[in-house]
Amino acid sequence: VEFARTIHGAGTDLLNLISDILDLSKIESGTVSVEAEEVFFANLLDMVGRPFRHEAENRHLSFDVQLDPALGRSLITDSKRLQQVLKNLLSNAFKFTASGGVQLAVSAVAGGWSPNHPVLKNAPNVVAFTVSDSGIGIPLEKQKIIFEAFQQADASTSRKYGGTGLGLAISRELASLLGGEIHLKSIPGSGSQFTLYLPLNY
Repeated sequence: VEFARTIHGAGTDLLNLISDILDLSKIESGTVSVEAEEVFFANLLDMVGRPFRHEAENRHLSFDVQLDPALGRSLITDSKRLQQVLKNLLSNAFKFTASGGVQLAVSAVAGGWSPNHPVLKNAPNVVAFTVSDSGIGIPLEKQKIIFEAFQQADASTSRKYGGTGLGLAISRELASLLGGEIHLKSIPGSGSQFTLYLPLNY
């Protein structure tokens, strides 16, 4: 049974890696199309949060989801791609958090993104999805490179946390595809905060 589990785990890791590489190559070759539709915040947060509630319970972590009442009921974007980015950010947050918890907050914002961003600077309404954790944090010198493909905060061959180092690279590209961007704030030992800024209407 133990050998079977090991083989199954290795197979799953390999499938994830292949899937990530295919995603990245599709984005970089410009063959990913955006299918914009009305996405209801309540449905989105329920779908994204559900798999992580179970993990939070099992690991005795808090998991808090907050929706700004100032926001309307929905936004116009590609639901599948947005979910992919949020699940990636949440998955990382839980992976690197041993105690405390994770929070996902969605709010209407008037700034915080790069002032010269070609889409956001002209968007009448911008929404921020902020994933915060109380995990290990990311050293300053690593914060500049973790959005690059195959780069990880813990890049040693014996690294404790696993992963392919592609998740954030894919998330950054998808954010750009949806007309937004991702910002990171982190204090080593105190946790990290990733914020995805998107126009309310793609």
